[in-house]
Amino acid sequence: MVSASQDNRSLTMDNLGFQDLNGTHKLDRSVSLNVDGESFPLYSTPPSSILRWRRNKSNPEQMLEEDYASEEFEYMECGPSPPSDHTPNIYESFEEFSSNHELTVQICHDTIKMNLLDHIKTQSGRHQIFDDIENKKTDQDNLTAAMTGASKFEVNAAFLWAAFTKRWDLLSGLLELGAQLQYCEPHQGLSALHLASFSGCITGTQFLIAQGADVNASFKCYTPLHCAAFGDCPETAMILLNNAAKVHALTTSPNNNLESVLHCAVRANAVACVRLFTAEGADVGQVEYSGLSPIHLAADLGHVQCLKIMLEAKGNNVNAKTRERDLTALHLAAEGGYVECIEVLLEKGADTNVKNHRGQTPLHLAARAQAYDCVELLLRKGCADPNIADYDRRTALHAAVGKAARSYDIIEVLVRWGADVNAKDQYGYTPLHIAALNELSQCVEVLMFHGADVTAKSKFGMTALGIITRKTPASLAMITQRLDAAVTLHHHPDSPNREVELRLDFRSILQHCHPREISFLNTFVDEGQKEILLHPLCSAFLYLKWEKIRKYYLARMLFSLIFVLSLSLYVLTALAHNCYNQGKNMNESQPQNLIELCEKKSMLGHMLRNNPFVIEMQWFVLVGITGCEILRKVYGIVGYPNVKQYLSHPENIIEWCVIASVFVISFIYTGRTYTWQNHVGAFAVLFGWTNLMLMIGQLPVFGSYVAMYTRVQGEFAKLLLAYSCLLIGFTISFCVIFPDSSSFANPFIGLITVLVMMTGELSLDLLLDDDPDDPPFLLEISAQVTFILFLLFVTVILMNLLVGIAVHDIQGLQKTAGLSKLVRQTKLISYIELALFNGYLPSYLLNLLHWTALVSPKAYRVVLNVKPLNPREKRLPRDILKAAHEIAKKRKYYGHTMSSHGSNVTTICGKKGNNNNVDSCNEVVVDSYNNIINNLQTKIDKNNEEIENLRAEIRELTATIGNFIKICGKHIVDSHDKEDQK
Repeated sequence: MVSASQDNRSLTMDNLGFQDLNGTHKLDRSVSLNVDGESFPLYSTPPSSILRWRRNKSNPEQMLEEDYASEEFEYMECGPSPPSDHTPNIYESFEEFSSNHELTVQICHDTIKMNLLDHIKTQSGRHQIFDDIENKKTDQDNLTAAMTGASKFEVNAAFLWAAFTKRWDLLSGLLELGAQLQYCEPHQGLSALHLASFSGCITGTQFLIAQGADVNASFKCYTPLHCAAFGDCPETAMILLNNAAKVHALTTSPNNNLESVLHCAVRANAVACVRLFTAEGADVGQVEYSGLSPIHLAADLGHVQCLKIMLEAKGNNVNAKTRERDLTALHLAAEGGYVECIEVLLEKGADTNVKNHRGQTPLHLAARAQAYDCVELLLRKGCADPNIADYDRRTALHAAVGKAARSYDIIEVLVRWGADVNAKDQYGYTPLHIAALNELSQCVEVLMFHGADVTAKSKFGMTALGIITRKTPASLAMITQRLDAAVTLHHHPDSPNREVELRLDFRSILQHCHPREISFLNTFVDEGQKEILLHPLCSAFLYLKWEKIRKYYLARMLFSLIFVLSLSLYVLTALAHNCYNQGKNMNESQPQNLIELCEKKSMLGHMLRNNPFVIEMQWFVLVGITGCEILRKVYGIVGYPNVKQYLSHPENIIEWCVIASVFVISFIYTGRTYTWQNHVGAFAVLFGWTNLMLMIGQLPVFGSYVAMYTRVQGEFAKLLLAYSCLLIGFTISFCVIFPDSSSFANPFIGLITVLVMMTGELSLDLLLDDDPDDPPFLLEISAQVTFILFLLFVTVILMNLLVGIAVHDIQGLQKTAGLSKLVRQTKLISYIELALFNGYLPSYLLNLLHWTALVSPKAYRVVLNVKPLNPREKRLPRDILKAAHEIAKKRKYYGHTMSSHGSNVTTICGKKGNNNNVDSCNEVVVDSYNNIINNLQTKIDKNNEEIENLRAEIRELTATIGNFIKICGKHIVDSHDKEDQK
């Protein structure tokens, strides 16, 4: 059994050793429980860890810092951590609270009482004097007897206490006993007149003034009129004013916090005193040291009645600013979320678009404070501009993004009043970036629903989609919902047979990416969300886009083909057989085999030897084509964001190498060609045709085949690298075993021979002995064993492994062939748009490109109507039509989309009053609505039943409490009766 002393019956945070520290508690390590004489520790976990957890559960970053600072663990060195996101502190310019030095009432009843009690306890300790005065045990008749033996200090303290407790009848007697009229307590410098004015003691105030008390005395900080304002006592304030008290008197303090009596009245929300002081001529625009006027203070504290009174006074400036932060009263009210104060200020003409020292409007501060009503009022009644940016270029929508429950409601109302959801701050961050970075999934979804651009990039290159993918991946479902909503079914009003139409609205794809229409989908591919391309809307757009832009790619391929053919012709005629040098009569310097090759040529070769200018013409034609190719490549460079990204595409490097080789293999410098140019020309031709193959592979028709080739090529390269040591070992072994074989004359030729043997081109001639009379028996055994090992480990196992990997990769590519085709199509269109729309072409050429290469030339043709059930519909492939039709039907029958041509409650399939098909659809809708109504009615009945149960429980609880009170009362009465009897 747990034993506990009488003083520690309850186990609370305090008696368990917790100490309050900034709203949290600290654990005492020595806490234990005494059980049957034995002491047990209350917590088994290390106290330091519990301490960190309890102190930092609201601040995980601080907890991590303390954990890292701990020396309990030794951490491994695994290299530096990856750099964090370039995320600015988005709220660094939104200060949560006003910088006012003091926003609370400095004088109140409890503080005065505690100061007076401390005053007497520290000097004499006879606080019984105060108790007797307050409880009226001391009166005029026994005052002298009660104060017998009291010191002068005690008499003065009693004098102050009598004024504070409204015991005006004792004031004259205490003065006769030696009390000083101007005596004040040391904490706040309050004299008897100060205390009587604060307490509202009219008679005492009049008596003290009649005795000569100074109505404007300020012994430490406040005058009696300030105290009357703090105590909300207009009667004593009027008495002081009638006796020459200064209504413009200021407080005096070491920190120069000079405030008028009107400031003090506003702080105490003393409405009556505010009305009195303004009527007596107090300046409502008078500012203290930070430039805070009473109007500012009332707005900052939310004292709407005081604010109304002062705004009715003369000389008020509703748009006056504070000195430190340039805040108007409307800023302060919005920052505090005081909707009533905002309404009063707007009625008096407050400017809703005025800026503070950071360029923020009241709408910024209201949105940051998550004050929905204030935001709505500023927009509706104040006509605030939601797109005004502060000095960090952040709008109110940036400020509205937060973790509060109504954050997304504020986003909704801002967007409804015209806020730009894609406004960027100085770092290039949109509100969607901020919501995603802070993992606010609800805000992310609301912003995406209202058209926020998920492809928007910050200055650090981060897209909103990339952040959403990493931090709020569940929000990606909103993108799919928006795409689904863009596919709808309709009935054409002019169609005689009411044929259904499928409407594809591409605004969700095109609204943020004109003229580079593919950039939206390309961003999804870059961020690893390529499955979005399988959506019928995206697939349909890609199909239409390719139909528009493929002519430019085919023209590029044709030009590249002409360039490669010209290069190949020049290499074959000028370099391959040395015909140019023969035509120039340089045969004396050439090897005889090359001369014979050129002489053995046909009529064409004879013509080239006799007419070398033909080869020269080929060269100049090739140079002209190469110049056009250079201009095209240079023009394409400016379309890339940077050179690094340009060089990241292998085809660009290959093309530049081929272009450079054209000038390397020329005869123009010395009038002849050289043998080393043959090698350069051979590689140039190989690279040129390879690049042409890659270009053909980017076409959707042939893309899958080239993808298979490149995929198997990559796997083979890795496999060859993994088994390279084995191949080198066999090569050296064969060179040693077959020293007389020309195939293994040196290691390099031997390695090539081994690679050929891998393919199955095995020759048994290596194992045959040319000299049977003297056979090297041991060498033959080694050769046969090595050859068998090579046959098993390389030709059989390694090649079959390569074939298996190739088949597996090809099967995998076939499974994802549709998606891979769309990805290649997207990247190809992106590259073409990158080259076409880089902004360096004349305007008339750009306009021509817009009309011939864009699906929506002027960004307004964004809807396509097709007939999915019509077999003659050829504008989209059948598989895309079928998938889009299924999505539209699901949304239709479940009530997500209504016909735009119908009336208020038209059917899902068309207008009312049509044929049987429409009637059947009407029945579906009616049944659907009936089901919804039945479900709602069931929920209502269930809720009513739960409410009745709660009412019954409340009645039982009320009866129980009543009985308990009766029993307690009876027990108390009985105990009093017993005491009276005793």
